[in-house]
Amino acid sequence: MDERKKNLDDLLSDLGVLEEGLPQVELKEKAAPEKGPKEALEEFLVGLLLHLDPRHSVEVRQEGEVLKAEVLGGDLGRLIGKEGRTLKAVEYLASVYLAKRFGGSHRVQLDAAGYRKRQEERLRKLALEAALQVELSQTPLHLPPMRPSERRVIHMLLKHHPKVTTESQGEGEERHVVIYPRAVSEAPGEEA
Repeated sequence: MDERKKNLDDLLSDLGVLEEGLPQVELKEKAAPEKGPKEALEEFLVGLLLHLDPRHSVEVRQEGEVLKAEVLGGDLGRLIGKEGRTLKAVEYLASVYLAKRFGGSHRVQLDAAGYRKRQEERLRKLALEAALQVELSQTPLHLPPMRPSERRVIHMLLKHHPKVTTESQGEGEERHVVIYPRAVSEAPGEEA
């Protein structure tokens, strides 16, 4: 190394970089393209799920105003939680996030390891067995307490059943579906 270039200032000076002569550069931020609800949901879920298990991945598809997200890989039992509570909580958080960004027009359905599909099939089987029992016995049947989404599945499934009708009864945690025999004169879709 040359003896004249003993310090950093000398080296910078030789390169033409001086404190006094620093060029003024104006940085312009590029506006990030606005993400749609699908991309925003995917980004939100990936960020959240990485804290639970880095092996999780998310597939999001949009069907009209419904965004269906499937979580894959990792410890899905931990994500589902007891009776699906953790899964439902994450779904709720994702819904609130989307509502704040895009308004309340989008619904989120979150599933992991086919849990929701299995639950819906279990409810479907319960509803059809209960409807058959009410049809044969002609006496009302009280189903166990359920969350609103579960009660809705029962109501929708039996809505057009020719022999039975449904109604929710109770308050709070005790709210449940009651299946009644349909009156002979009552057609499906009519209210008595």
